[in-house]
Amino acid sequence: MDLNILLVVAALHAVVLIVPGPDVLLVSQTALARTRRAALLAGLGVVLGISVWASLALLGIGLLFEAFPWVHGVIRVAGGLYLLWMGYSLWRSSARHAPELTPVQAPLSDLAALRAGFLTNIANPKAAVFFGSVFSGVLGTDAGSGVKLAAFGIIVGLSLGWFALVALGMSTASMQGAYLRARRGVDRVAGSLMLGFGTLLLASRE
Repeated sequence: MDLNILLVVAALHAVVLIVPGPDVLLVSQTALARTRRAALLAGLGVVLGISVWASLALLGIGLLFEAFPWVHGVIRVAGGLYLLWMGYSLWRSSARHAPELTPVQAPLSDLAALRAGFLTNIANPKAAVFFGSVFSGVLGTDAGSGVKLAAFGIIVGLSLGWFALVALGMSTASMQGAYLRARRGVDRVAGSLMLGFGTLLLASRE
């Protein structure tokens, strides 16, 4: 029974990871426009955010949202505004550079890359919804501490593996070369997606 629960947790989280969203977009964009190290650190920041949400879910964040619905509303608005700011920054950056001749940007500092990943995830209310309802619901209230720790390990392990794969794959020389040749368009598409994610979050009533 416990094994079945852990398999469901793993399957659900794998789907959530693979579906493109702000986290994947941030790590991919960092890998293309910056360096592999910066992308790996951004991915690590995302995983730290995921770890916080998973920990809160195990401590009962779903009950908190039920008792204080406004908390979720604050998270939703803050997340939407942050994504809008990121989208605007990408559009502004694309307007300052020639599309083909500009080299890859100087790498972010380690702390800045880590912070960007963490804030992108922690400000995403969809993560709060997943961990506060789906994750908590699958585990149930009767899950023992061993099952909870195993589920937490699965969540963190899958997240580390996925974002390392994204960072390494998108930071290859061929991918960065392709990015340089179409940089302005890529940045504007990425910026538009971020603006879209932010707008949807602000418009959502969930």
